[in-house]
Amino acid sequence: MKITNIPKYNVGFFSTPGTDNRVMVQNSQEDCFESSRTNTNDNHSNKKSFIETVNKFIKNLIKFIKAIIAQFNYKPNVVNIYEPYKNDVTDSYHKSLSEGIKNFFDLDIPPENLKSIMTPKEFRELLPTLNTDNFIAKNKNIENGKYFIDLDYESNYSKGSRENIFDILDNVAGFADKYHAKTGKDFVFALADKDTLESAQQAIRIIGENPEKYRHVKFLPAMKMSYTHEAPNSDLNFENCNFLIYGINPFSYNLSNFTKNTIQKRKQMLIDFIHEIDKLYPEFSYKIKEFIKQNDMSYDKDFCISNLYWRAREYAQKTGEETMKSTQKPIGQTDINKSKKIVSEADRILFHLGQITPLDNIIEGPDSNIDLDEELNTTIKRVFEQYSTHLDEDGELQSSAENLFNDLISCLEMEPQKPILAFAAPYYLCHDFDTPENVAAQKFPNTVEYMKKMIADSKGMLCAFQSVVPMYTLDKDLGLDTIKDFNTYIRDNLQIDSKQLYEVGGSFGQYDKSALLGS
Repeated sequence: MKITNIPKYNVGFFSTPGTDNRVMVQNSQEDCFESSRTNTNDNHSNKKSFIETVNKFIKNLIKFIKAIIAQFNYKPNVVNIYEPYKNDVTDSYHKSLSEGIKNFFDLDIPPENLKSIMTPKEFRELLPTLNTDNFIAKNKNIENGKYFIDLDYESNYSKGSRENIFDILDNVAGFADKYHAKTGKDFVFALADKDTLESAQQAIRIIGENPEKYRHVKFLPAMKMSYTHEAPNSDLNFENCNFLIYGINPFSYNLSNFTKNTIQKRKQMLIDFIHEIDKLYPEFSYKIKEFIKQNDMSYDKDFCISNLYWRAREYAQKTGEETMKSTQKPIGQTDINKSKKIVSEADRILFHLGQITPLDNIIEGPDSNIDLDEELNTTIKRVFEQYSTHLDEDGELQSSAENLFNDLISCLEMEPQKPILAFAAPYYLCHDFDTPENVAAQKFPNTVEYMKKMIADSKGMLCAFQSVVPMYTLDKDLGLDTIKDFNTYIRDNLQIDSKQLYEVGGSFGQYDKSALLGS
């Protein structure tokens, strides 16, 4: 897919055009207004003067229209990086990013302008040197220069925050300049939006257009990619989680097609699921547009949310229960003589499968609401598993709506430069794989076994875990000591073939920006 220039991205702090077309438009407007005025000292009946005025007006009007057209076709002049850095970048990774910008945005940005983009090789070399303090943007770490890397920041592309990419990068560039002035080192930064490549694409474009502004930033292209896994302790025996993936080429057609297919599968799952339960319960009037409206969603963008299917199930359950409550008569007001019947439990089940009489022909007993809720719940769960994720007869995980682990690895293995994978928020895996007793005792043997299997099957790409996760602090039952104990347990028990499982972390956009900017 080729994305042409979008006018809203051609203005702002990152572009330095040779000619400001907005000034051209303003001058043309003034010329038009000036030429349309009549000279009060001339004779209005002077035919020659009138024709000249009209011709001048038409010429300026054409000029004005051309300026408007030029504004929409405008491409910013790319600022070439300063001479001392010329010919310093020969890595195929930067060349592929340059080609990607050309293909996706129709902009010619040389690989030399992308020196600030960190390569997968550079990140692999950096990983063993990192520790927890490097990821936490607290005043103490900022003041002593320990905080120099943020590997989990989200933009409004995946609804992880409300910040747009321009403001995020502007803040990062400001902080990086201060950090470099103090330490002589660059600041490492990664956007990691969920199941979308667009934010990384735009960020690389912005940096490439003005590399001097970002000369002290080492931008690491990244994303979160969701997958579904077995979860023995879950009611449905499966759960969705994410991997952090670093060192990607966001312009890769392989990755682009994979993420687009992921989002398309979610859309199709919702359409099929809601259509099916609407056939079973036509009296509840389930509609995909209503679901989207109730969840305040954009149909094109918000399907980057990996656990969207849970919202669909909640919508089905809530809508059905509310409809039943609104149509159910109060106990004591039922008139048995009105050609209605009290149905058996078997008939009630058939009714909820859409195979017998409508709701109006059923007399509800004192505990009928409980029966209805239970049957509704059972039916929705059955349909939900059919269209989302489930275990087949052989106990193998199947999913038409989400990616399986092996699918994800197969996709990433096709990349010319292999990215680096990290477990995202791994503590939450404990509740999927370990018994409550193990979790209470801060021991996670089953979780470790699961993580070992994933590492062994990852073709060498999975080599890190997220030890600093600010979202943990939002969990009222999760203390800092618990996370420290968990991280220690993981480090001590996840040694694979003498290779260390490295730590990564980031602010997730939740830290105080005034502290980040040092103001």
